[in-house]
Amino acid sequence: MSQTKRTLHTSTPLMYSTSMSRQAGCNVWLKLENMQPTQSFKIRGIGNLCVQALAEHGTSHFIAIGDTNTALAVAYSARQLGVAATVFVPASGGTAPPIRAKIELEGAAIVENGRTLRDAYAAACAFAEKTAGAFVVDSADAAAVVAGNATVAAEINVQLQQQKPAAVVTTVGSGGLLAGLISGLQQCGWQRVPVIAVETHNTNSFQQALLADDERPGAATSDAPSLLPPLESGAEPDCDIRTGPSGRSGCDGTRDSGTRSEPTVATCLLAGATSERAVELTREHPVVPLSVTEAMAVDACRRLLDNHQLLVEVGSAAALSVV
Repeated sequence: MSQTKRTLHTSTPLMYSTSMSRQAGCNVWLKLENMQPTQSFKIRGIGNLCVQALAEHGTSHFIAIGDTNTALAVAYSARQLGVAATVFVPASGGTAPPIRAKIELEGAAIVENGRTLRDAYAAACAFAEKTAGAFVVDSADAAAVVAGNATVAAEINVQLQQQKPAAVVTTVGSGGLLAGLISGLQQCGWQRVPVIAVETHNTNSFQQALLADDERPGAATSDAPSLLPPLESGAEPDCDIRTGPSGRSGCDGTRDSGTRSEPTVATCLLAGATSERAVELTREHPVVPLSVTEAMAVDACRRLLDNHQLLVEVGSAAALSVV
């Protein structure tokens, strides 16, 4: 099998939730992306990008930034493809996030540099420039990432036996999953199936990006957020960081998320930049952005555990708070 045809993600179950269906008054199905080898959807897009980079560019060293699900997907992909991986992170001060142990278990080298993600990003870029065969995995808008994430919709289409859903509910951080979902829905002929994009009040960078998007019908053209990436803090945004140290828009097409992030328990939804492709797709596909409280997200996490014995990140459970 050629490298270009290889996939690193698995097809995940689509589970019917009797309890949530009864509560919502309609059929509710749960796409269990926590069953992926890296416990998140990230391996779909990241894995596809890594496979493509190896096949087309002969990449021999993958680079990621931050103690994030993205970095874990990069580390897993590198191990599966037999190449090296290095993850640059801010200094932990002696207490590393739990996900770091998983990243190291996949064989990736961890390099602590500076106090903020901006420092780690700069170090990663410098390392890539002097390392032969290096590839920085940092783009939520890369075509391969969007295509990989689109496989979620393709699987749902098969699992529902081509029956069109009334709506798709998802959480949104940097917007890479949302871009893939919309792309996949359109490929299935479900152009009019709305996507409900859920964030918490403290992580709603995508909602702010829509307000700043003057090409989207009904979007605000004034009082837009000051488009600056939240890279000055030591917090670990689970996103694909591409914004440069100067605060300009990233060279991969992502847009700075604008405001410094408030403290949040939904850490996997923190985004340093918002996918430009996701914003573009909202102009041609029905997307309803919703923002919920942190307490609602925590309660949804508990309900999922009580009803289905499934424990997921609070940010991931935020989507269930509107069901």
